[in-house]
Amino acid sequence: MIAKIIPIKSIRKSNFSALVKYLTDPQSKTERIGMVSVTNCYTDELIPALLEIQNTQEMNKRAKSDKTCHLVLSFPEGERLSNAQLNEIEKRFCEALGFHEHQRISVVHDDTDNLHIHIAINKIHPRKLTIHNPYYDYKKVATLCEQIEQEYGLTKVNHETKLDKSSRIIQDIEANAGIESLLGWTRRECLDDIKQADTWKGLHQVLQNHGIEIKERGNGLVFVSSNGIAVKASSVDRSLSKPNLIKRLGAYEPATDSLQTEHTQTQTDPQNKVQNAKTSRSKAKQYQPWPLQNIQNTIDTSRLYKRYQQQQTNAASFRKEQWLKLREQRDLLIERAKQEAKRKRSIIKHVQAGPLGKKALYATVSLQFKTTLDSIKREYRETYAQLKAGTRRMSWLDWLALEAQNDNAEALAVLRARSKRDAGSDAILGDHVAGIEYNNNQSRTDNIESVTKDGTVFYKAGTTAVRDDGKRLFVASNVLNDSLVDVLQFAISKYGNHLSVAGSDNFRKSVVLAAVQNRIRVTFDDPELERHRSQLSRQVVFQKRSKTSTYRRSL
Repeated sequence: MIAKIIPIKSIRKSNFSALVKYLTDPQSKTERIGMVSVTNCYTDELIPALLEIQNTQEMNKRAKSDKTCHLVLSFPEGERLSNAQLNEIEKRFCEALGFHEHQRISVVHDDTDNLHIHIAINKIHPRKLTIHNPYYDYKKVATLCEQIEQEYGLTKVNHETKLDKSSRIIQDIEANAGIESLLGWTRRECLDDIKQADTWKGLHQVLQNHGIEIKERGNGLVFVSSNGIAVKASSVDRSLSKPNLIKRLGAYEPATDSLQTEHTQTQTDPQNKVQNAKTSRSKAKQYQPWPLQNIQNTIDTSRLYKRYQQQQTNAASFRKEQWLKLREQRDLLIERAKQEAKRKRSIIKHVQAGPLGKKALYATVSLQFKTTLDSIKREYRETYAQLKAGTRRMSWLDWLALEAQNDNAEALAVLRARSKRDAGSDAILGDHVAGIEYNNNQSRTDNIESVTKDGTVFYKAGTTAVRDDGKRLFVASNVLNDSLVDVLQFAISKYGNHLSVAGSDNFRKSVVLAAVQNRIRVTFDDPELERHRSQLSRQVVFQKRSKTSTYRRSL
């Protein structure tokens, strides 16, 4: 499992109510919100507890740091624990961080491939009204994670920080966006060549061969690619900071005009580019923000990525065009309001009334103008906010997920190809149903609620949610027997009438019982389950015949 405290960089964003509102928002999903628990408050109801926590935070006027701690506990894919176990784990983490007596609201989310708990903790003590900031929290959290993994038999995760900050940034950027970053590309492709340069001229030449320039910015240096993307040189490697480079290469020397001219001609003139490639046989490739390709991922994403770029460009152009129209409309309405107020003042000027009467009329006109102005500006802000939300820039993976949700099979295949989940059925935990004779990678296009960045599709089957990872259908552990009928019908429509059921014994038997009681024509690959189904079917037929014979004798 992984435990992480989400930092809030700006105090302005530290809003306990906004955090809880986000955590408890179902977002039109069937099973996003699981268990919600309130601790150390006078009530277990969410709204009164939220008001109580807000009042407690407002009673501390001295603390200038963030008053809210956002802790997330995430479990490996397929591992599902009971609510009692989740409560116990949540309590132990809060005790380890020194928040045992503090007010908190915990929400379990099950809308991704990994079950996770969000814990919103009030750092202000409810009685002492002092703020508590845990020291060395990452060490305490890592130690407790190892203990819980051992006690509950969870998958063991490495909790030691072996990567430097830059490596973690690279991992986060490329994992969330799915696009190769300039920082990661520079490290992988040209860091060794950069370190071997012994003069500034040699360094500029190496960077030029890779389509990169080094420039001064502020008190440091940055690498700028041919498409304008920049990254700090010290972020690529500490040896490339400005002081270290000056110490190794001497005083900073910018690129000479000949190098810059050659670089510009290489970028603009195809003939010069060919000639330059001939003279330097080992011409290095240049950075382009293309999708990352795993070793297992052999799908060509060039066509999809070009379509993604075109849509983002069109969305940006449309947003700018509509924004200009909104501004023109706002300015026109404001000008009309000004002219109307001016016309009313000129009328008042010729009205036969005393000084007090005219003053009252002028005040009324001024108030009307201010009210109209506020209404115009408010409507402009609301419309612009809707425009931004509807045409926002999307990351590559978010766009793929949206396309997959809109019945794009190619986008779904790309998402599933980048997934690192184990394909072996023996390593899969959790209750699930799979197919035998049918293609497991096919997907249905109806009742889709959401799609994750790993290609897991969440369907709505009756009153429950089903997670389809491309090879099997996962079902929540607390699903009712009545809902299993919908799950079975869904599995049959996807895989056919011959199914494989895996998971706990209770789940497997419940599936068989639901199939028999509801007369669903299905068979199972497990001989034991199939025998159990046959026995139950014979019992049902026998009971039906017994009732029929009894009814006839009574007649």
